[in-house]
Amino acid sequence: MEQQLREKIASQKASIVNLPTLTSIIDETGLSSPETKARAQLIKELSDNEEQLELLLESKRVAAVVRLQDELHPPLDSEDCPICLKTIKHVNCMTIVRLFCCGGLICKQCSDERAAKYKSEKNDDMYRGKCPLCWEKMPIEGDYKEIGSMLLKHANKGRAWAQVYVGNKYFNGVNGFDLGKEKGLKLIEESADQRDQDGLFEMALTCKERTLERNESRYMHYLNEAADLGQQDAQEELATAYNRRNNEQEQILHYATLAASHGNSRACGMLGHFFMRAECGLTESLILGKHYSEMYFEDAEEGDPCNPVSAFNLSLALYRLGLGLFERIMDIPGHSPIPKSLFWRRALKGDPTVETNDLVIKFISMVENEAKVAAQTAGRRQDLLH
Repeated sequence: MEQQLREKIASQKASIVNLPTLTSIIDETGLSSPETKARAQLIKELSDNEEQLELLLESKRVAAVVRLQDELHPPLDSEDCPICLKTIKHVNCMTIVRLFCCGGLICKQCSDERAAKYKSEKNDDMYRGKCPLCWEKMPIEGDYKEIGSMLLKHANKGRAWAQVYVGNKYFNGVNGFDLGKEKGLKLIEESADQRDQDGLFEMALTCKERTLERNESRYMHYLNEAADLGQQDAQEELATAYNRRNNEQEQILHYATLAASHGNSRACGMLGHFFMRAECGLTESLILGKHYSEMYFEDAEEGDPCNPVSAFNLSLALYRLGLGLFERIMDIPGHSPIPKSLFWRRALKGDPTVETNDLVIKFISMVENEAKVAAQTAGRRQDLLH
């Protein structure tokens, strides 16, 4: 695949190297002429293949990081989904859905398919309201009394996944559980002692922000344990923790890459930022900066606030890529980067969390002025042609 792309790119470059420049074609035939559109399309096709090659090389880098992690920390709790039979490499709350009746599990994908079918058709043909494993009646969503009773039975039997569930309910005093921070912390710690991924991650957060006194060494200990067992939120949190210290660049990139490989949106935003600024040993890449910034918004939960850093990076990458592709001509019909770039930059305007708000406003003004100048230039070209 890689060799084929390289050969195709080389062939495309050889075929267009002696063609007239885009600027000269526009000067002769106009901005909207068939000749201009054809030349711009050739540039776009070459650019698309170059982007595909860069994404392929990045996928190989990510695969190498995942492979290294599996060699250093082989998965300990892989299970097969009883519905689709696919192997769940790391069992945690991000990859599976627990069935509280029997304590079994199904993969997140199968659960999402069932939820989507129910939402669209308003019926549960897949399970008919029964657990697909034990065939007991499944609790109704929002029936906290029944769900809580099921969870307590599992937690009292020492099942780590249930202990962390119940521990969180007690700690926060929600879903029918009385507030009991000490009881909640005890259950979470018992879960972590069994090296449950979610229990370890929750213990890390406890040492960071849930107790009266922050314990940095315990926080990093539990976080490393959870991350190395495959908990993707812990991997992103660990990368962020190393990044705050502004050291251990290899560790930052390693854990951010692992989390992004699982689709963690914050980790994707982090990698996008690194590629835009050539940080953590990465080479600057507008293509990969754009790719990971877009992934942040694809994977972010509905209703999440706009990530100002990812929006800023996405806007900048779109603008600079368009500028470089079409000989700084920004108004070719169907190929202008201005609308998308302004969309993401305007998403930041007035955001109180954006430290560079003045720069955002200046950028919007600059691009809008450039669009006006481009329109005026196009008008003058048309006048000259006539």
